[in-house]
Amino acid sequence: MKVKKWFRIPISLTGVLMCFTLLYSMEVLALASDRSQPIELEADTADIDDLKGISIYTGNVVLVQGSMVIKAHKLTLYNDKNKDLEKAVAVGKTGKLATFKQRPEGKEQDFRARARTMIYYLKKDKIHLLKNAYVWQAGDTFSGDKIIYDTKRETVVAKSRKNKDGQPIKSGGRVKVTIQPKSNNK
Repeated sequence: MKVKKWFRIPISLTGVLMCFTLLYSMEVLALASDRSQPIELEADTADIDDLKGISIYTGNVVLVQGSMVIKAHKLTLYNDKNKDLEKAVAVGKTGKLATFKQRPEGKEQDFRARARTMIYYLKKDKIHLLKNAYVWQAGDTFSGDKIIYDTKRETVVAKSRKNKDGQPIKSGGRVKVTIQPKSNNK
């Protein structure tokens, strides 16, 4: 019979150092210039289950690695059996969405996103933004109920919210896109 290891610690310098070993594999979440930077994580609490490979950070969570910043009410990290990070789920709370910011390689402006829930699939290089999703960079914006951002190809797919009959909701649920002219996109 396996004994469940479950730690509940308030985040402090000691907590960050303990979490660093779990987050070490998170370097793949960042773009090339950010991967060599240290990961800094702050939260009100951390719940770490080594046997299940799940770490849950709650309360004003801020994760920073180089130019990448994730802010959320709750951040859950899922590791595979080799302790490599597979998925990160950031969740906002009522009235405050989870946010993501990063400076892509060779770009002059940050890529920014916000949503009620963000799911980062590291091996697929994709971020799924769910509920009140919004993405912007250099004046271009995308909003919808669900946005899928491919970090490798820098592509965006946005979907509208549907009613119970599967039809797009007309007020506030439709996809909205703004693309700046090339002369403004320097």
